Amino acid sequence: MFENLKAIFVKKIHNRIKQIEKKESVELKKQLQLDYEIRLQSVGYGFKLNGDKFFISEANKVIVGNNVHIDDNSYFSTKGGLVIGDNTHISRNVTIYTHNHDYNGTALPYDLNNSFRPVIIGKNVWIGMNVSIAPGVSIGDGAIIGIGAVVNRDINEGEIVVAPQVISIKNRDRAHYKKLILENKYGGINGELLSKEEVSLFSKSYQENRNKEIVFVLGTGRSGSTSIVDILNQHPNCIASHENILQLVRLSTDYACNFTGKESILNELNKIFETKSWPGNGTELIVHSDQRLWNFIGFLNDYFPNAKFIHLVREPIPTITSMVSRNWYINNEYFEYNRLDWAKYRLSGFACGDVSEIEWNTMSALQKCCWYYVFINSQIKKQLDSLESSKSLKINLESIDYKLMSDFLNFDNFEFKSVVSNKIRSVDKDKLKSLQESDIKKEIEIELNKYNIDFL
Repeated sequence: MFENLKAIFVKKIHNRIKQIEKKESVELKKQLQLDYEIRLQSVGYGFKLNGDKFFISEANKVIVGNNVHIDDNSYFSTKGGLVIGDNTHISRNVTIYTHNHDYNGTALPYDLNNSFRPVIIGKNVWIGMNVSIAPGVSIGDGAIIGIGAVVNRDINEGEIVVAPQVISIKNRDRAHYKKLILENKYGGINGELLSKEEVSLFSKSYQENRNKEIVFVLGTGRSGSTSIVDILNQHPNCIASHENILQLVRLSTDYACNFTGKESILNELNKIFETKSWPGNGTELIVHSDQRLWNFIGFLNDYFPNAKFIHLVREPIPTITSMVSRNWYINNEYFEYNRLDWAKYRLSGFACGDVSEIEWNTMSALQKCCWYYVFINSQIKKQLDSLESSKSLKINLESIDYKLMSDFLNFDNFEFKSVVSNKIRSVDKDKLKSLQESDIKKEIEIELNKYNIDFL
C-alpha cells in the first residue's frame, strides 16, 4: 500500500517537474523570439524561430521578410549583412557567413581585418538541414538547397541543388511556381497553408510602397542628422529614422570607389528595399536621415518617384572640429577599429579618384576632414541641382527655417521646436575643448581657402 502511494506521489512530482520545465521552455522561446524581433533591422509578419538555440552576430544588419521560419541551432555571422526574403524556410543546423578573414594580411593564419560579403536569400526559398552558405552568395527566388550542401556559388532562381558539392539536379516547374505566387499560396509551420487572412497581414515592403512620398536627409555626418530626426518626429504623421540601414556604410564607400562593381551594389540595394518592411501603417511620411546616402541620390530618385531630398548643411568650423575630435582619419583609425564599419569604410579621397595617392598620403587628419566636408556637400549639391527644384530643399542647421521646411513636407505650418541631439560624448569633451582653445579654427579656414565652396 505504502509503496503504491509512494510510486503515485513520485509520478505526480515527475509530471509536475516536466510541466514546469515545458512551461519554462515555452517562455524562454517566446522571450528569444521577442528579443530577436526587437534587435533585427527589419522583420516581416509571421517570423518564427523554431527552437531555443540561435546565434546571429549582428542582428541590426539582418533584414527578414514575411513568413520566414528559422529552425534550431542556426548560426549566422552577419557582419557583412544578410537579407532573407518572404516565405523562406531554413531548417536546423544551418550556418551562414557574410565575411572572410584576410589571410593575405599582416599575420598568420590571418589578421584582424575582415572582408564583408553580404548574403542575399530570395523569396520562397527552402534551405535543408546542415547547409552551410559561404560569404557573398546570392540565392534566387524559389530555390531549394538540399540537406548538407555547402553553397559556395550563386544559386539561380528556382534551381534545386544537393550535397556534397552544390550540384544542380533540376529546376522548379516555373508555371506551377508562378501560379502559386499569383494565388498567394504560402506554407507556414511544417508547410501548412497560410489562410488568406494571414497572408493579408504580411508587412508591405519599401518596394511595394515605392510610389509613396518619402524623404531622404543628406549630409556629411556631424551636421545635425540626429537632431533633424528628433525635430521631424515631433509631427504626429512622420516617422523619421537615423542611419537604420547599416549596410549603407559599406555600400556607399564601395559604390564611390567601385570596389566590388556598381551593378552588384545596386542589386543589393534593390533586395534590401524589396525585403525591408515599410514602417508605420502606410499613412505616415517616412524620413531617412543618413550621411551615407550622398551618392545614391540618382538611384533613390528613380526607385522612389515621389521622393524628396533635404540637404542638411552645418557651418564648416564646428562640423570639421567635431570630426577631428572624433578621430576621423587618424592614421591608426582603421587599425584600431577595423571591426567597426564607420572606420573600416571611411571614404578615401584617393580611392574614389578625387585626390592623387601622393597628395592623400601626405594630408593630415584635419586636411582629410576638410576635404570630406567639401567633397560630400559639393557632390550632394551637384546631384540635387540635376533634379526638379521642387524635389529638394537645403537647410542650414544653425538657422533652420521651420516654416519653409513644413511647407516642403506638406505639414500645414506645423510648429516645430528646436532640438539639440547627439551631444558631445564625455570621452571627446576634453579633446574638443583643447581643439577649441587651439588654433584649429585658423587651420580649418586656411585649408578651406583651397576649395571652391558653393553649397553654403
